[in-house]
Amino acid sequence: MGVVEKTIVNGSHLQILELTVETLEYWNVSASSICRILCLGVHELAGGHSKADGIDDSCVLTTEQLERSRLVLELRIIINATFENPANRRRFIHMAIPLFSRRTFLDMLENDGTNALRKAVSQLGAQSRWIW
Repeated sequence: MGVVEKTIVNGSHLQILELTVETLEYWNVSASSICRILCLGVHELAGGHSKADGIDDSCVLTTEQLERSRLVLELRIIINATFENPANRRRFIHMAIPLFSRRTFLDMLENDGTNALRKAVSQLGAQSRWIW
């Protein structure tokens, strides 16, 4: 089991949030988008969003924030298993995906509810061959 998988299963809320923010930053997602994706207030990323440095050690996520964070990390696992090229890993959530009516995963992360995201991540993970 890798670091991401261990964090999803056994990580503290702080560890999950830090890894999620790190993942979203790696994908070049803006601070305001990170807040929308994770249902966070801008103040919760205290003073910016550089590798979650400003997040309080006593961080406790709501059930929704925790679920959305875990879905981002599950998506990271799927993307990393699918693409070897780091540039493709970074670009994937910004690409229009035919499976989802040409929506980008970033749009879904920002605008869809947790149940819809869970379904989309599950559908994506179930694809053995993706047609781009």
